[in-house]
Parts: sequence; C-alpha cells; structure tokens
Amino acid sequence: MGFNKRYLDKDRIISSFKQEGALGVTNLYRADAVIIESRCPICHYIDKIMSKNESIEYKHNLIEVYMSQLLEGLYTSKL
Repeated sequence: MGFNKRYLDKDRIISSFKQEGALGVTNLYRADAVIIESRCPICHYIDKIMSKNESIEYKHNLIEVYMSQLLEGLYTSKL
C-alpha cells in the first residue's frame, strides 16, 4: 500500500469545481497528504475551509459560495 500525496494549485481546484462542484474540490482532499502551492490565495482559502471542524455540508456550502463568486469576478484574485 503506497503513500498517496496530492499537489494542489489554483488550476486544479478550479477545474475540479467546474467539473464536479464542491464535491470535486473536497474529493481532492482524499489523500494521505495534500501539498498546496505557496503563493495561491485560492489554495489557502480552500485549505482553511477544509480544516474547519464543521460538517461536510457546511464545507460544501462555503466552497460553493466562494468559488462561484470567484468565477463571477467578485474577488480580485487573478485567475
């Protein structure tokens, strides 16, 4: 049995969200280790959401709201 690590960057998070919504983003965290890009505000925000001690439904809601607003251009983060 191997050690499963996943590298996350903004493109991977955005792609997963566009394909599967918040479920796709949370599925990215189903690994033994998650390594996020250091200069990626999107990565850090999603990581913050995933580290919360809340229900998965609550996390999905936060991800849906944040990513939808980000993709609609309501945040100034560069895509």
